[in-house]
Formats: sequence, structure tokens, C-alpha cells
Amino acid sequence: MSVPGLRREDLPVLDRLLCMAWEWVAPVVTGTAGVVGVVFTWFAGAQGRKHTERMIEQTRLADDRTRLLNERKDAYLTALRTIELRKRRERYRERGKLERIQQLDERWPKAERVHMEMEALIGIRAFGSKRVLDLADRWYDADEAGDAKASTELVEQLQQAIRAELHGGAQADR
Repeated sequence: MSVPGLRREDLPVLDRLLCMAWEWVAPVVTGTAGVVGVVFTWFAGAQGRKHTERMIEQTRLADDRTRLLNERKDAYLTALRTIELRKRRERYRERGKLERIQQLDERWPKAERVHMEMEALIGIRAFGSKRVLDLADRWYDADEAGDAKASTELVEQLQQAIRAELHGGAQADR
């Protein structure tokens, strides 16, 4: 506060104190506002970084789940393909359709069928559920033993379990 013609020294002490009392407010308010602005900017940035990290983690988990589901699906389809080949070979053998067996053997030679069976079993052990693995093992044992009735029942159970997992989006139970 300044009055023309008056010097500061001419004012009484109280007036000088009152004039000086307000001079510090503007710089302090400006400084405080700056500090608050910096703090909230940092806080907003930190929240943004945390949100981005959460989103990246969720995306990674979703990608992992999708990859594992695809691996499981591939293993199950290979197992079903193997089972179907065995069933057809047996059915053709029972009906005396040797030409059809020969066609199957040309398309899927014994070595390729064995390889496919191994791939299916390895895939189920690595990515499949315990239930499907148990059913596949039991089916293989029944089929090797020539137990057609047990083999047929196990194939139906296996197909139902696979269908439920793949269509129902069942979680891995391992």
C-alpha cells in the first residue's frame, strides 16, 4: 500500500506491519498452488501407470488362457481323431471291407497313427483335464484289451467330457 509523498519510515509501526502482512500472501499462495499442482499431476500419472500395468497383466493372462485353451482343444481333437480312426478300422474289419481299411492305411499309415496317438496323449497330459486324461487312459486300455463294450462307453464319456470343457469354457482342473 503506497501513498504518494509518504515514505515508509513515516508510517507508524502498526501501519507498516499491516502493509507488510499482506505482501507474503501472493507468493505463498502461488507456491502452494504450484506444489499442489505438481503433487496431483504426479498422483494422476501414478494412477495411470498402475491402471496401465493392470490392463497389461489382464491382457497377458487372457492371452495365456486362450493359448492354453487352444492347446487343450488341439490335443482333444487329435485324441478324438485317433479314436475315430481306430473305430473305423475295427468296423471295416468286422464287416470285411478290406478295401476301406487299405484306403485308411494309405491315408494314415501305421507309423503316422502311432505318432498321432502319442501326440494326443502327450497333449492331454500337458494341457488336458484330469478327467479327460483318466477317460483317455481307460479307453486306451479297454481298446487294447479288445473290450468293445467298455471302449464304446468310454468313448461316449470322453466325448461328453471334451464337449463340456470346450463348449462350457471349463477351467483347467490341474
